[in-house]
Parts: sequence; structure tokens; C-alpha cells
Amino acid sequence: MTPTLSWLTAILGLLSIFLILLTLRQRLRKADAQIEKPGKILRLFVFGCTILLVGIIIAANWLAYNRALALVRPPHLTSLESPLNMGIRTYREVFFLTSDGIRLSGWYIPGLNGSVIILVHGHAGNRSQMLADARLLHEAGFGVLLYDGRNSGESTGDLTTFGLFEVNDVRGAVDYLLARPDVDSRRIGLLGHSMGGATVILSAAAIPEISAVISESTYTSLEENIANGVRDYVNLPPFPFAPMIIFWGQRESGLDLKQVRPIDAIPQISPRPVMVVHGLHDEIIPVENAYRLYEAASYPKQLYILENAGHCCLAQKGGERYRKTITGFFVNYLLGEP
Repeated sequence: MTPTLSWLTAILGLLSIFLILLTLRQRLRKADAQIEKPGKILRLFVFGCTILLVGIIIAANWLAYNRALALVRPPHLTSLESPLNMGIRTYREVFFLTSDGIRLSGWYIPGLNGSVIILVHGHAGNRSQMLADARLLHEAGFGVLLYDGRNSGESTGDLTTFGLFEVNDVRGAVDYLLARPDVDSRRIGLLGHSMGGATVILSAAAIPEISAVISESTYTSLEENIANGVRDYVNLPPFPFAPMIIFWGQRESGLDLKQVRPIDAIPQISPRPVMVVHGLHDEIIPVENAYRLYEAASYPKQLYILENAGHCCLAQKGGERYRKTITGFFVNYLLGEP
């Protein structure tokens, strides 16, 4: 069932229940007037409605809790592909730790000029989601580091925080690169998709070693986009489930997920450059998020809207223009004179 149909079905279902109860109440009033103890049937009716209402509330909270659990503790999906599938044979398996003790698994692909782009995948994904970007950057001569974020793929951890603690993952990746003799510390860039895009914005604002940032298909804030997420990720109507899922998600994670606000962090990236990329037909995170992020960013900044793309697979759908835009940005800001 599509999200729209799910929403309409819920509304029609509630309306039907209301009409049935209203009709039943009118009939019971007539029957109640004909018995020896007026009010008895009506009281039973009210009692039954109360039990039904309590049952609906319990069921709705149970459903919201399970959906919240799926968001903050999604299952680990391991990579079914590797850089070999993209014709990259120079990669190596790597591991590094974050400051809070998470062990991250990744692939490191050496470059030709000391520059490295760290690629950050989206929610409930893994590093293989970023292989198309890895190939085009590798072909342009850049080094690439892909890794499974915390609570994803082959990495450890049991909690996803939509960018808050994922900043520690990027910090761990940067520290790993700074320890490598083949990496120029002045030429480290970030590219992230969806939740990964939020992560790279938050990370660049906090990590001065980052020199250039590209954020793709990213939300301005988690709170402002939770309704779309509820509708498209878990197939439930935004009302009343969006606030319920936020409540249970925060209870389960122990965090204030309303703090995930890339729109507040993006101005802090300047004077380092940032590019905001988005699909015009994104059905999960509307393109309006890109315009607002771009407006909030300070210069130097760029905006790139793919007219034939939705939420995912921008590298595949963007074709040659995407390749030139993404690689050109990093060539300009990472390979120019420091």
C-alpha cells in the first residue's frame, strides 16, 4: 500500500468507526428508554467505548514504538559488493576506532595526489551504497575512504542517532587518514548522502581539518522532516504517529533527536566550501530542504539540483554532468593551491 493510500485508509477507518458508534448510541438511547432501569445500556455503551479507546491508544503506541525502534536500532546490512565490482583493485580493508569506542570497518582506496574524500552512507545502509561515487572520484585521481557507520554493516554499535554521534565516526575517519603518510592533511573532503549528508555538515562544522564538503539529499532538521520520514519509511500517517515516534525514539536512544539540525551547523563551515546536492523529485526529503540549506550556508557555496532524480542513486542518474560537477568541485577546492 502506498503512503497516500495508507493515510486515506486510516482517516476513512476512523470516520467509519465514529459513524458506527454514533448510530449505535442513538439506537441504544431508544432501547434504554424502554427498559425498567434507564441508563444501564447507555452506561454499558460508554464503558465499551472507553475500553475500545484504551485499546486503540495502546495499539497505536505499540506500533509507534516498534517503528521508532526500527529507526534508532535498524538491523545491520552487510555489503554484498566491494570496490572490485567497480573495477577498483587497489583498495584495502581497514578498521579504526572512534573516540567513544566504536570499531568501524571500511575500504581505503589510495589516490594519486594526497587528497582523500570520505564517503558517508545513509540511514540503515552500508559503505557499498557509495561505491558509484567512489569509482568516479577514484577515476579522477582522488583517494577514497568508505566505511560502515556505527550500528551499520560490519561496524559495531547498537544505536543510530541521525548525525549526532555519527560525527564521532567522521572524526575517527579523519584521524585514521591523518596517520597515513600518503595523505595530505590539507586535502581531506567529505561527501555524504541523506543521513550521511547531515552527518558531513555537522562534522565539517566541528572538525577544522575538513577542507571541502558535499551534502546530498539531506534534511534541514530531523524534527521538520519526521512527517515525511514516517510516511515514506514506515508507511504510517504523519498524524498522530510522527510525534509518537519521536517520543519513543528519544526514550529508546536517551537523546534529544530535535538537536539534529544541519541547517544550524552549515553556516559554520565557511570559509571552507560546501555544495548542496538534491534530486528535484525526492519523495522522502523534499527538495525544499536543499534550498533552505543553501540559503543558510555562507560563502563559498554551490547548489546543484538534479532534475531527473529522486532521493537515491544520484551518481547513476546524474550521468556525465554529475561526474563533472562533483569532481570539479573537489578539484577546485582540494587540488588548488592550499
